[in-house]
Order: sequence, then C-alpha cells, then structure tokens
Amino acid sequence: MSGKTMKLDIGGCAKLFGATQKEITDTCGAILSAKDFRFVVIDKEEEEKTLLDVIKTIDSSLSVSGKGRQDDWENGWSENLQAFIESGYNLSLLTPKYMHKSNTRRLFSQYVRPLDSDFEVNFYIAYRHFLFKKYLSDYECIYEFGCGTGYNLVIMAQIFPHKDITGLDWATSSVRLVNEISLKYGYRLNGRFFDFFNPDYSLKVADHSAFITLNSLEQIGNDHDRFIQFILHKRPAICINSEPILELYDQNNLLDYLAVKYHCKRNYLNNYLSTLEKYEREGIIEILKVQRVHSGNMFHDGYSYVVWKIN
Repeated sequence: MSGKTMKLDIGGCAKLFGATQKEITDTCGAILSAKDFRFVVIDKEEEEKTLLDVIKTIDSSLSVSGKGRQDDWENGWSENLQAFIESGYNLSLLTPKYMHKSNTRRLFSQYVRPLDSDFEVNFYIAYRHFLFKKYLSDYECIYEFGCGTGYNLVIMAQIFPHKDITGLDWATSSVRLVNEISLKYGYRLNGRFFDFFNPDYSLKVADHSAFITLNSLEQIGNDHDRFIQFILHKRPAICINSEPILELYDQNNLLDYLAVKYHCKRNYLNNYLSTLEKYEREGIIEILKVQRVHSGNMFHDGYSYVVWKIN
C-alpha cells in the first residue's frame, strides 16, 4: 500500500477511538467530512530515514518533564496570551506551538505523510469532539486540570454552553488566558491555579462533576499519586485522562519500542495506568474504558485515554 493515497474516515476513527461508526458520525463526522484527512504510507527508504531521525532525537539532549519546568510553561503560555490579546482575541492562536505542522506522523503503528499540513490539528479537533460528547455530556460541571492555553476549554464551552467549566493550571498566564477568553466570548469558564505536585484541597467541587486531563499528566512522570489521592478525596462522578500511556505500547513492535524509549527519555507519565489497575483490584475505583489511540507525532502516541470512576 506504500505510496497510495488513503483517507482517515469514520471507520478508521471508530477503530482508533474504540467507538461505533454511529458514535463517530454523531460526534465528529462533520469535521471528518469538512477537513482533508488524506495521507500516504511512506515508502521503505523514507521509513528508514524517519527511524534514524527518531533514534538520533532520542539519543540527543531532550528536555525532561517535571517540577523544574514550571517557568518554561509560564513563559510558553505567556507568549500565547500576548499573541491572543494582540490579535484581537483570535481563538486560533490558542493552539499550542507544540502542535507543530509535521510532514510525518504515526498512524495505526506505521509512519504516514499527511497531505494537509494541518492534519494533526484537525485530527485533535475531531478527537476532542468525540471524547467530550461521548464522556462529558451527562455532567453539569467540568474541571480540566493542566488546561494550558484553554484551547480544550473553548471546544467544551462551544459544545456545552450551559455547563460550568473550570480550567486549572500552575501557570498564572494560563489562568489569565482562561479568564480573558471567558470575558471576551461570554463562555462559562473560570481559570484557577492548580499544581499537580501540590494539589489544592480548598478547591470546591460541585456534585456530579467530571474531571479531565488532556496531555497534561504526561508532564508529571512517576509523581502522580498525590493527584490520584486528590481525585479520590474530591470524588468526581467520572475521570477521563487522555495522555500518552506507557503501559499500552507493544515493545515487540519497533515503532512502539522507540516510543517507549522516547517516553522515558522525556520522563513522561509512568506507571499511571498500573496504579489505577491496582486501585481497581482493591475495589476503590472502577475502570470503565482503556483505549490506545494509535495516532501521534513521529515519536509517540499522544491521545490514548482511560475513563474511570470512584466506587
């Protein structure tokens, strides 16, 4: 199939997201129809070059996630805040810069080359529409932890205009961004400071609420138990974590083996799913869904998710 133009369609997304085709049609079918999701599976020569680039990157000096990067995120979200205000509050400028336009990405455990440079951004829009409509519709209050620029919150607010949505982050520029968005667009958003490494138990959580993280827990490595204990104490009705999940890789697959190497080199989320499974065996929680989403950048899959609730 190498070199043949293919398209990520409703059936493909159903496999990726662990859903029925009807669920995909109902939640994000219009986005899949409106955007260009064509791609080409790269040939053997290009695949070897890509693998070499990945290995060289892993062997290079990479930034490591953790407590020491708070200033980096503060500065990064400050840039988005400044650009957002200077543009006259253009919501497209909330897209984080790490959602870079890449010529090569992972899809179904192979390297592909999208025809549209905005493939990843559009894919993530479709994915979030699916995830939010599927898992957040029944809850009146939503709390996103590690909300960054607020670009996830905007989609939530557009889908659920009558829900109260709180965005929490350890960067004060992020908190200001969320509140600027709310003020400018009239969304029911509220920004609040929150540190995964030192959870704020004074946070009042409404009854029948949902907690969600999207590519934010990845930044805390193995230091996640304090946040889990916070969740258990606050008792939301449901918790959704969309993150790179180390335990879901198959290390007998070359791309997955390299993804594990990259994941560990960056000190991304480690042992989180295993910890949840331990709590489930102890009868403390129930895991409702674990889904590996076989899609990401050159280095790893970024969109897998686990859905769970407290017993």
